[in-house]
Amino acid sequence: MKPIKRIISIALLILGLASCTNNFEDYNTNHYAIYKGDPSVLLPAMMEPLMFVQQNNSQMVDQMVGALGGYMTCSNRWGGQNFDTFNASEGWNALPFNTPFKGLVNLYSIEESTRKSGHYWAMATLLKAAVLMRVTDCYGPIPYSSIVNGQFNTAYESVEDVYAHIIADLTSAANTLYQYSRQYPSSRPLAANDLLYAGDYSKWARLANSIALRAAVRIGNQTAAEQICNSAAGLIDANQYNALMSPGVQGNPYQLASTSWGDLRASSSIVDYMNGYNDPRCSAYFTASAFDPSRYIGMRTGEASFQKNDVANYSLPKFQTTSPLPICVAAEVSFLKAECALRGWNVGGTAQTFYEQGIKLSMEQYGVDAATIQAYIHNNTATPDGHANDPRGSKYNYHRNTTVKIEWDADGSDHNLERIITQKWIAIYPMGLEAWAEYRRTGFPELAPSLDNLNPQVITNVQRGMRRLRYPDTERDLNKQNYEAAVRLLNGADNEATDLPWAKRN
Repeated sequence: MKPIKRIISIALLILGLASCTNNFEDYNTNHYAIYKGDPSVLLPAMMEPLMFVQQNNSQMVDQMVGALGGYMTCSNRWGGQNFDTFNASEGWNALPFNTPFKGLVNLYSIEESTRKSGHYWAMATLLKAAVLMRVTDCYGPIPYSSIVNGQFNTAYESVEDVYAHIIADLTSAANTLYQYSRQYPSSRPLAANDLLYAGDYSKWARLANSIALRAAVRIGNQTAAEQICNSAAGLIDANQYNALMSPGVQGNPYQLASTSWGDLRASSSIVDYMNGYNDPRCSAYFTASAFDPSRYIGMRTGEASFQKNDVANYSLPKFQTTSPLPICVAAEVSFLKAECALRGWNVGGTAQTFYEQGIKLSMEQYGVDAATIQAYIHNNTATPDGHANDPRGSKYNYHRNTTVKIEWDADGSDHNLERIITQKWIAIYPMGLEAWAEYRRTGFPELAPSLDNLNPQVITNVQRGMRRLRYPDTERDLNKQNYEAAVRLLNGADNEATDLPWAKRN
């Protein structure tokens, strides 16, 4: 049995979602059969991998791989094997590949039930595209269209082709869901099971377009970006449309990992940037440091040897058990438009207007008052802090080279792209995989490098850090022909130093 087939065939149909627990026996009897079930019951399990709520998946994907994006630091050394020391174990390395494919098992049931048409199929393809975008951004070439028909063909496709499919699937889904919401404005087929929008398809259509815009900007597709920005289905352009996943009875996994387990601390990178900018969102993002309760102090990333007690006093990421997990927010969409406009693309406004709107939307999301927002937008003196005077000693200090300021430079300074990406990075916290992708694509922001490189034969530039995850060993060992084709599509070795096609700047 080929690996993708094996992964999907043996997966649980429902991944611990409280709304579906009554259906375990109905939908989990024959792992090798495609069940023609109720799509409204099957779809919620496909929502989970958008940003994992389940605590172990969250920790090993969004938190530990996501730490490469500069938001969090693992405060558990895990025996000296970790992503931020560039030597994660094979089990951890494989999980961000295998688990999302498991989450797609219900796609094939919905495919048969809907005959690949209608609003349920649109939702299924939307979720497939959004989830597999996270996978391709981690690994590069992956199976995409070759698995959609349920035949479990494991051929890989290039990143460029995968992105083309993602954009096409998302924009098609957006149109279908938008038209449905127009025709049946009070209908909510997913109301009982929807983890994000209580069954409001008009909002799902906005999310589909917004993720499609994210993809178009990443791959540099001007035509797609302009068409998406002009779509009647709209975008997440106001905070009322933010895609926020409820953690439900499982609770927020970041809160659990940081507070209950002691495995997570705020990263020095984002804390130092926000301290330097005197950012009013600090109190919403971090707890005060127990080293000094008047300060926010982040922990440097990538230390191989320490004890938990040594690092317990750094600031924690600040979450409640009920805090939702962001999938996409209005501020990000504004910053995407700002970058489009900076490139000269026609998206309905200027780069400066969208940039300032993005800051405003993010500040409003966290309850910052209008006067403070305006003062922040027009601050032309503050720069990011370096990491000086770490409470544990000078070994942990870092001199930051960037001097990027907040206020827009109307003269077209080269810093304007850095401004956009930096403020987007702050606004989309704690979406670590997305932050890591943007860092690889643009070189911004300036993240403090890992302290210890435990894979120096592969990672030769610690400032650049990891560029991708290597494929699971099972793909190399059991899917040899398709694995070798995938590596050829990489145009580089199957290791953590090979850049993806869109990640060439830094």
